[in-house]
Amino acid sequence: MLIKIVMASKIKEPEIKALVDRYIKMSNGFMPVSVEVDKNRQGAQQKGLLVGMDPKGTKFTSESFAAWLNKRVETYGDITFYIGEAEGLPADVRASAKEFISLSEMTMAHRVSLLVLAEQVYRALTIINGHPYHK
Repeated sequence: MLIKIVMASKIKEPEIKALVDRYIKMSNGFMPVSVEVDKNRQGAQQKGLLVGMDPKGTKFTSESFAAWLNKRVETYGDITFYIGEAEGLPADVRASAKEFISLSEMTMAHRVSLLVLAEQVYRALTIINGHPYHK
């Protein structure tokens, strides 16, 4: 079982990368979580469930996202979240994704989306495992 967050491009800001790395490291205490850059544009070729991050996707509370994530991990094992760039998701990812999730009604930069998603994955894993972080 693996949770992977795939970005269409590399994060250049060291401040954002440091925060993302912190949440990923803490998440790995519960299950393997990684962040990758889709250098070869292979985004649609993922194992398990491919989830596109899209403003028009399903919106969750932190608790409902945790329940959703727990069920998907049980069903699919591996989950890949794909964050596109300013133009949105690549066409092959949009065609291959089985589900779409929105982090907010607001527009945000893809690097900010990565940070928010990394924190919410960590938060979901703490909720699933009864860790006090969420309280």
